[in-house]
Amino acid sequence: MTMQYSTNILISEVVILDIPMFNRKMRNALRMNPKLILNMIYSFFLNLFHSIRNFYRFKVFADFGSTITKGARAKLIIDKRLYLGGKYIGDMKQARSTIRMYQDSVFHVKGRVKLGPGVGVVTGPNAKLTIGDNTYITASSVVYCAREIEIGRDCAIAWGTSIMDTDFHHIYYADGTQNELTSPVRIGDKVWIGCNTTILKGVTIGDNAVIGANTLVNRDVPPNCLAAGNPMRIIQEGIDWQA
Repeated sequence: MTMQYSTNILISEVVILDIPMFNRKMRNALRMNPKLILNMIYSFFLNLFHSIRNFYRFKVFADFGSTITKGARAKLIIDKRLYLGGKYIGDMKQARSTIRMYQDSVFHVKGRVKLGPGVGVVTGPNAKLTIGDNTYITASSVVYCAREIEIGRDCAIAWGTSIMDTDFHHIYYADGTQNELTSPVRIGDKVWIGCNTTILKGVTIGDNAVIGANTLVNRDVPPNCLAAGNPMRIIQEGIDWQA
């Protein structure tokens, strides 16, 4: 079932700001961004719908219009909090974040994770997607998990990135063989992926690696390496970077 909520609830900003749970920093944020009130109401219903036992913990905080759709027996596991939306470059901030989970799939959020505006996540039937703590994916990126994708902690994934573990279609060769349709993708901890990068099936990216903008990642990247280009090549080894 697709969860689509619209609301005609009008709540006075004064009433919201008088609630004791809001400290001074939160009250100031609400005054500066009244839309935050609408997002809080919308997030309440998202949590009530998808995590009825723990809805009061607000494990999902979303911009209004973001959607989570789950098929039969699909599991969205959130250890701490999942953020959907936010403010980014230009018109990107207006796009909806979407999560579509097909039957028996699992999306495990291992800490605090942010999916920016326009980010689309799809987990196919029986697929497993995991994203580590303190990782963010900025605007207009796509993660398509048909089998298994693992993204580590402290990763910075820039806008327009595509991550997929499938070719989507079979290719039949002259000798009667065919391509392997899916193969897991593994991205280590503290990986920085530049904008408009495409990461293909079967790739492993080591810890602390940096992928330059507009790179086609079609083979493994060792840890502590800078890789870039189309086709990709290793530019520098033994690097480090700071978030």
